[in-house]
Amino acid sequence: TNFDDIWNISAFNDQTVFQSYNSAFFFKNDSFVSVIKAPERFQNSFEVFGRLFFNDIREGLLEYKSSGLTKLEGCEKLKGEEIQSLLPFRGGSSIMICTLNKGVFIFDGYQLTEWKVTANSILKRNQIFSTTLIQDNYIAFGTIQDGVYILDEYGTIVQHINRLTGLQNNTILKTYADREQNLWLGLDNGIDYLNINSPITFIHESDGIGAGYTCIINQGKIYLGTNQGLFVKDWENEFSETKFRLIPGTNGQVWHLGVYDGILLCGHNNGTYQIDGEKSKLISKIPGAWKYYKPKRFPGYLICGTYSGLIYFRKQNNEWVYVDQIKGFNESCRVFEEDENGDLWMSHGFKGIYKIEFSEKIAQINKYRFFTHKDGLPGDYNLNVFRIKGKIIVTSNKGIYTYNPIKDHFESSGFFNQLFSPYQDISYLNEDKEGNIWCTFWDLGKQSTGLFRIQEDKTYKNISAPFGLLTNRFLSGFEFIYPYSDKDVFYSMEEGFARYSPHNNFNQSTEFNTFINRAMAIYLDSTFYTGNKNSAVSQSKTDDGISTHESTYSFPFKDNSFRFTYTSPSYNNHDNIEFSYKLQGFSDKWSVWSSTTFAEYLNLPTGDYTFNIKARNQLGIESTTDELAFTINPPWYKSYYAYAVYLILFVGLVILSVLGILKRMEISKRKERINQLRLYRQKEQEYIRQALISEKKIINLKNDKLKIEMVHRDKELANQTMDLIRKNKFLVKIEEELEKLRSLSSDELLKSKISSLINKINKDIDHKKQWEIFETAFDEVHENFLNRLKILHPNLTPKEMKLCAYLRMNISTKEIAPLMNISVRGVEICRYRVRKKLNIDRDQNLTSMIIDF
Repeated sequence: TNFDDIWNISAFNDQTVFQSYNSAFFFKNDSFVSVIKAPERFQNSFEVFGRLFFNDIREGLLEYKSSGLTKLEGCEKLKGEEIQSLLPFRGGSSIMICTLNKGVFIFDGYQLTEWKVTANSILKRNQIFSTTLIQDNYIAFGTIQDGVYILDEYGTIVQHINRLTGLQNNTILKTYADREQNLWLGLDNGIDYLNINSPITFIHESDGIGAGYTCIINQGKIYLGTNQGLFVKDWENEFSETKFRLIPGTNGQVWHLGVYDGILLCGHNNGTYQIDGEKSKLISKIPGAWKYYKPKRFPGYLICGTYSGLIYFRKQNNEWVYVDQIKGFNESCRVFEEDENGDLWMSHGFKGIYKIEFSEKIAQINKYRFFTHKDGLPGDYNLNVFRIKGKIIVTSNKGIYTYNPIKDHFESSGFFNQLFSPYQDISYLNEDKEGNIWCTFWDLGKQSTGLFRIQEDKTYKNISAPFGLLTNRFLSGFEFIYPYSDKDVFYSMEEGFARYSPHNNFNQSTEFNTFINRAMAIYLDSTFYTGNKNSAVSQSKTDDGISTHESTYSFPFKDNSFRFTYTSPSYNNHDNIEFSYKLQGFSDKWSVWSSTTFAEYLNLPTGDYTFNIKARNQLGIESTTDELAFTINPPWYKSYYAYAVYLILFVGLVILSVLGILKRMEISKRKERINQLRLYRQKEQEYIRQALISEKKIINLKNDKLKIEMVHRDKELANQTMDLIRKNKFLVKIEEELEKLRSLSSDELLKSKISSLINKINKDIDHKKQWEIFETAFDEVHENFLNRLKILHPNLTPKEMKLCAYLRMNISTKEIAPLMNISVRGVEICRYRVRKKLNIDRDQNLTSMIIDF
């Protein structure tokens, strides 16, 4: 069978239909079933409601039935037309027929009518080439001339995307809605992806507007303030073909847009413009109009912050008229708020916070106060002032601070820090008329945005998931959020503006997948897995050393380093997809979330492993998990053959060990007998040694006893000597008194009796006999001290020997004198002679030397 070129493939019942120009081929389970010839030529084929249709260029629209091809009654006027698609319409009760040149028709089964909606003429003019259903309620029409149109079932244009709004080309050859209901387009020169199922839409630089700074909707028009100028477009017809138009005279940087008493003012680098429709009028040439506000204390006036301080306007003839510069303050005033007292709080990005108080007249600043880190602020840089819930607050990268007027000091605000938890580094806040708070903040190095929506109980609900597309798109330091209504919120971006429509009708699909798309053995420099689960067929061994068995990859131990790459086909916010992985068998802990799309493992040990990967989108929803199993074989020294050799060696070692043990036991017994003999001899020697020690202890005890006795005798000798000294002193004194009485008495008989008494006293003071007794007792105590002294110093006289003995007893000179029956002076002379004979230096103590002898 000649297939020819296949232009369409359809699934019909349990068969697959391949349509060429000349025929339709039916296959079932990869087997050919039948073929149907075209009456003239098949232009296209369609499957709708389980019915199969063909469009023949001669016969028109045909339906395939078991009996063959039959004409679709009621559709005769479409004969010869190029029909591009058939779609179920309004719940399946009708069929929508889309043609190339005649637009859209509705067929109810009996009658064919043209779709009578305004958009049909647009589609007819731009030539429909492809269509697809989105959520069964919307139809995407891909045209040849002007991109893609998305319509609801009532024919209202919901979106129009073409080359001007970001497509590569206006010719749409194929449209396809994925399971998240986002749109894929096959173009004339590539493929585009449209994230239409998102509450976020963008006004890009493709419109020529530049970077966004501010916007406002006023009197049916939307105004965009950018670095290129002020642009305008009609707001009522937001899907019109018209582009944004630059308002003449506003070229350059726009800082602010605001309506004050019904008058739209534009703060510009050139000054202040009054905007009327699409016309501008420069009402102030003071450059750099940052922001305006109407002061409470001065009704009928308007104050503006500029590059060089404050200026003010007065309302006159339904216009704002510039009056003059406000004197007394010249700092750049970009971020400021008025408190309940009418004072102005202004933050300077590089200095700190100013509090400005006006005088009685608006033209003069009364005074201002400058606050820095010395006043309780966390620093002097990156501070911003906002008015939230009626209070002035200061945001920083370390939390939110409020001013305490009693302490005249800034303090960390527990209320606001808890309100905006978990965010700490908040860069922008805006409270809308409903009390909801819109914010931008820095978290983990990324600048994101969120909403704190007020609840019925006056608490706030933190909403951040829908804003993932806006991450890191803001102009840092110039963030701007404009909550126009509950379904239209605008954000200024680096590349224009973003619009958030929270009440769109699209549903958010939460299911998405993650896939391992490549696995590589690093040392082999070989890719062994490319995302096909069925590629691991059982085989022996490949050229690169990788073997596969039952869908498990095996590697030699030396090739144990791997690199895995993975991806998640979630395209609605692909830049914010994060991945986490783990390697079962190595660690059961998931890695930290990261945007990295690969993982490496080096030098893995032997074992079975399964690499797991999952993803997380900007909503915090986790994907399904993909996994890949592989095995690292053990090295040669851990193989089965190696273990068999190890077993043989082990048995041989056991036998040798047993023989060795028996031999050692015999040797041990012999050593034990020798050891017992040695121990017996050691014990015998120990007994002898113990006996000697005991004998020595007995001798020591005897010596101690002798020493104690010697000490006792020494004390007795000393006591006897002292008694002798006292006795001799007493007798000498009595003798002296008797001598005095004898000399004074004239009675010879009395003198004779006194002389007799003196003789008795002298006999009692027998120094020689006393000395002999003392010498005997002294030698017993002091181990023949006198004999040893006499042997070493034979030149000593007996008198000098006595002196040495007394000195040994440590007796003083005064006490020695009566013992030797000489004067104290005589004792000193005797001491001097002893020193000479003993050859003692003058610096050496004689008594100490005698005691130490």
